[in-house]
Amino acid sequence: MVEASKLWFEKACSSCSCSELIHPWTYKCSDATATMLMSNIRGSYKFYAMVYLIQILMKGKKLSKKEMVEQFKMYLKSGIFGLTVGSSFVTLNCIFRKLFFSEFSYYTTVLLPCTVSGLAVYFEPPYRRVMVLNLFVNLVFEYWVRTLEMKGWLRRSPGKETMIFMLGSAVFFYFLRLDRENKKRTPLFWFFTPPRVSKEVGEPVEGIKGRSAACPHSGPCINYVLKGTAQLFGVGCAMTMLRAILPKILTPTKALKSLRFSHLKLGLFFGGYIGIYRLIVCLLCRAHGRDSALYALPAGFLSGLAFRAAPSTPIALAPLTSTLQILGSWGYQKGMIPANLPLIEILYCLCQGLLFHARVMHEDVCPKYIINLMHTVTSSKADEIQAGFIQRIVKLI
Repeated sequence: MVEASKLWFEKACSSCSCSELIHPWTYKCSDATATMLMSNIRGSYKFYAMVYLIQILMKGKKLSKKEMVEQFKMYLKSGIFGLTVGSSFVTLNCIFRKLFFSEFSYYTTVLLPCTVSGLAVYFEPPYRRVMVLNLFVNLVFEYWVRTLEMKGWLRRSPGKETMIFMLGSAVFFYFLRLDRENKKRTPLFWFFTPPRVSKEVGEPVEGIKGRSAACPHSGPCINYVLKGTAQLFGVGCAMTMLRAILPKILTPTKALKSLRFSHLKLGLFFGGYIGIYRLIVCLLCRAHGRDSALYALPAGFLSGLAFRAAPSTPIALAPLTSTLQILGSWGYQKGMIPANLPLIEILYCLCQGLLFHARVMHEDVCPKYIINLMHTVTSSKADEIQAGFIQRIVKLI
């Protein structure tokens, strides 16, 4: 895949008209905006339907009628956020070029308008902005890792990523258990939330039967471990199967035939991750007769071994970005970050601009999530625009 370097892009595209570069499907900018808006309405609500379905599955419990209504309201707001970001790409590019710039340039064609359109994140409620920022910061880290690898400065491997995930999980779970004692908990979207540190103290317990007074759960330890393992195994399998079956839902026979043993890998990761974590915490509570946030360090580290079942660069980096999110939240609460500074929104705008710029200019190293996101939300219009850029550069080369 050809990358759109600054020199090549400006030689091939700077003198193009809006219809040649930004909206090749129509000559008029106003028609292009309307077409893009309709494409994004369909694509955005389709994309967020999957997102919210996965989030409901991750909660692992039935929603009440009130919760379902709230989820639907948030779904509508998220859809507006997605369609605003997607449709404004064409509009802002046409406006910027006609009002401020006489030609297209490497930084003002994608990076600038997509950074500005990130302000649409205000359609999301504050706690969801934090989670969306967490995701995009994680994707920026992935983009940098892929860039370093492409330049030959870094080499990824499942073993290295597993070790990074193990170390990240150890630190993250430690901070997460500390944050559970905080009255203003950090909003996080993770596989599961560990329980608060138990204040009860008891005598050390040998074996695995029953429950220690210090364990942060009710019922026998073995039931606690197996229940979590089975629940998250089911969630992981359901998520994978949804991704495999939904695109082929109109042909049920083909959809079922597409299922493979490999679709169990995410379930094995999820189930093993929570199972090992709970097992280690329970063993330490039973051995010492008390609970401690420090137990999350060995438990988080060893549970990270389950990552080997379904290695993934963005998941390997996720504990790091979630830890940074907790630290940032504490910074706000302690006054280290000014409360009136819209840091979350500013960072999101910058991350969105950089990642969407990477989608168009550096597809080889762009995270797959962003490629799929833009493809789905824009109903493949982003692919048409990016392909037009590359075709012009190929002709130049």
